[in-house]
Amino acid sequence: MCLITLFLSLKLMYQSPVIIVGMHRSGTTMITKMLENLGLFVGVEKEINNEALFFWKINNWIFDLHTATPEKPYNLRYKNPTCEKVIIESLEHFVQSNKRKQYLGKHASKYASIKTLDFPYGWKDPKNSFTIDFWKHIFPNPKVIHIYRNPIDSVSSYIERDLALKNKFEWNWKKKLKRDLLISKNFHQNFRLTSIEEGYDLWHEYVTKALSLKEEFVDYIEIKYEDFLENPFENLQKLAQFSNLNVSDNEIKNEIQHIKKDRSYAFLNNKAYYDIYQTLKDKPLMKQLGYDNL
Repeated sequence: MCLITLFLSLKLMYQSPVIIVGMHRSGTTMITKMLENLGLFVGVEKEINNEALFFWKINNWIFDLHTATPEKPYNLRYKNPTCEKVIIESLEHFVQSNKRKQYLGKHASKYASIKTLDFPYGWKDPKNSFTIDFWKHIFPNPKVIHIYRNPIDSVSSYIERDLALKNKFEWNWKKKLKRDLLISKNFHQNFRLTSIEEGYDLWHEYVTKALSLKEEFVDYIEIKYEDFLENPFENLQKLAQFSNLNVSDNEIKNEIQHIKKDRSYAFLNNKAYYDIYQTLKDKPLMKQLGYDNL
């Protein structure tokens, strides 16, 4: 066997990663956990929202380099060639450095690079919607899963979670010492999300960017959160097949048995949220995604 044939055969053995994108609070965590339970490897060390720390930290680093934050992702539009070159070279280094152990765990002893994995794997992070522009140079043929949810439920959930964290703040001697030394501490991560209307603009940024990926990647699939809740078996089966998972019908049924269908369009039970929806429903993206006539 010639070296070229050997190289091509080895490449065919490698799996393309499943990169899960979507606006925060859109069901990405729920669906990622289901896929993980069905056999998709999404990392050993994960943060609270089931995001692999390896990729989560690197995505944060990419955002920081652009002075962007999850609620201000638009700065990533202003890439310059030098910065992009540094990031791509760094990603190539990271996937084969000791850092990979945070993602691979015991698998690190067998695989010298995340690029050479031969089993279904991937990672979830809302920031993927933007950082995929860099990751595609490392993983040129990813399988992209885009999950979207109506903006009222997505944004209101985001706001309520963030306000709960904000309202837990209590002074202690360490915090007062940092104050006196003018050492900053993020008090409220998402100042932009002060209203549903402002949050809609953020939702629009994430969803528009994620939808644009279908023009770039052959292996792209999008799932409407509300459709998933209505027909969880068919949708999870489709996602499992898309992710190269070999699972039985019983395994899928076991994963969806606790689905709460009442989470679909929950905002309709809140008059204040419904009134806001009336002011947003005729926007072009709302019509495009079928959220204009609820």
